[in-house]
Amino acid sequence: MQLSRIGPFALEGPLGGADSNVLRGVHVERGASMAVKLLDPRVIRGALGADSGDLLADIKRLQKITHSGVVRHYGAAVENGQPYVALELVDGESLRELLDRRGRLPWDMVVEIADAICLALHAAHKAGVVHRRLTPSRVLLPTAGGVKLIGFDCAWVDHDEVVGLRCPMPVAHYLSPEQFRGHQSTNLPACDLYSLGVILYECLTGELPWPADSPAQLKAARREAPAPRVSTKVLDCPVWLDVLVAKLLARKRSERLATAEVTHAAIVNAQQKTAKGVSAAQQVLAGKSGVLAIDGDREELKKIHRRTKRRDDSPFYERAWFLAACLAAIVAGAVWSLWPAGEAELFAAAEPLMDSDRPGDWRRAQDQYLAELLERFPDTQYRDEISAFELKYAMHRAEQRIANLDRRADRFPETEAERLYAEARHFEKFGDRVTAWQRYEGLVQLIGASDDLDDRAFVELARLRIKDIRARAQEQQQVADFVTEQLDKADGLVAAGQTLAAREVLTTLISLYEGNRELTTLVDRARQRRAELDAL
Repeated sequence: MQLSRIGPFALEGPLGGADSNVLRGVHVERGASMAVKLLDPRVIRGALGADSGDLLADIKRLQKITHSGVVRHYGAAVENGQPYVALELVDGESLRELLDRRGRLPWDMVVEIADAICLALHAAHKAGVVHRRLTPSRVLLPTAGGVKLIGFDCAWVDHDEVVGLRCPMPVAHYLSPEQFRGHQSTNLPACDLYSLGVILYECLTGELPWPADSPAQLKAARREAPAPRVSTKVLDCPVWLDVLVAKLLARKRSERLATAEVTHAAIVNAQQKTAKGVSAAQQVLAGKSGVLAIDGDREELKKIHRRTKRRDDSPFYERAWFLAACLAAIVAGAVWSLWPAGEAELFAAAEPLMDSDRPGDWRRAQDQYLAELLERFPDTQYRDEISAFELKYAMHRAEQRIANLDRRADRFPETEAERLYAEARHFEKFGDRVTAWQRYEGLVQLIGASDDLDDRAFVELARLRIKDIRARAQEQQQVADFVTEQLDKADGLVAAGQTLAAREVLTTLISLYEGNRELTTLVDRARQRRAELDAL
């Protein structure tokens, strides 16, 4: 029987199909909509123990992942033996639904999706969480853009078992080889990178790299031959992207790209080099290589150059020198396009985005250039400029968080600085600028010494609000003085017997300033004097 209520949630229809264990839920007290996932009861008995302790510990680890590419986990509980978890509700469709509807996708769209997945996986891996069950169904494509990874709980039930040979095929196709063997390495990030490789292959070609009807057939097919190259099926696929997918699908874990961060850097560097149109043939012949270099290409070039020289009457496009040049160009496209950019080059690419007025450009600067620059060059000469930019970007994010608190009842302050700023802002919006000023000053004094970037952002926002309130206070005093002068003028007109002119002055004051809370006393005086004139 379908549940209608669990914990504090009223459950509505299922999300993702009638048989889905994920339902739309409404928090009864807060009125907020969330996704409520009913978990397999085995997560609280069997492999994970007899109570919900391990479940709650797993949820706490997931809650530490605050990246926009990972669905938020609000909490978990067990009711009458049924474990469940409350998740962020995402409007959109899954990558699986998109592939089923469109077949293969354009390579530039695939690159955008792949890069977003890499950033989300990197955030999860940094928090000590490996997905281990990544499939297109667990990659959501929100209507607002980007990606959202879900399904981190799918490995909880069977994480101590060899799952490859008994799991359903919609999942088995995306599992790494080590997951078919039950190695300890199944808990390493390389598993997620292999799954990403299968997803990219399917997105680019519209088919899976190894067709199979059972896990055993799939295991045998992988053992017999590597995955076909994407370039043999998709003629417009860039060389570097073809190499990237091949590296991700390497059977041996040691031959794959090491981390999601490295994969993201490879994608960004390839896009930068490709956009610049830099010729790579000279780099290959000079002996340079990159993370996506194809083993054996340089030896093949040497073999071609060592061939015996003789007269060749064949067309030039069939001669060895021309073929060698073509091979060099192909290898160059994969190697030089991925050659890491230098410190100055990364900052030069980021600078126009940092100076932009668009927050989307700020995010691109941070994700695509500055994160890599700071990691590779921690003592960078551009530290001051980057620090100023990071504070500006953090202040924008802080303002967005405050706006979300105002719009949504299910959002709560995440830090003490955010709570204090939200309270002060509430007083200011209500019209009590004096109390708001005091609260802002308290925030600056209490949090001002913090080294945390998000805290500093709220402190700087508070200082800006204090400055604005001071300026407005001075203006308000000037207005109060003007209103007082007009009241005195009206009294003088009454004394001179010009009651109509006096009444006109009072009426004007009331209509102009009756909405100003800080002039309430003076406006009330004007109303009282006008009433006295009306009574004459």
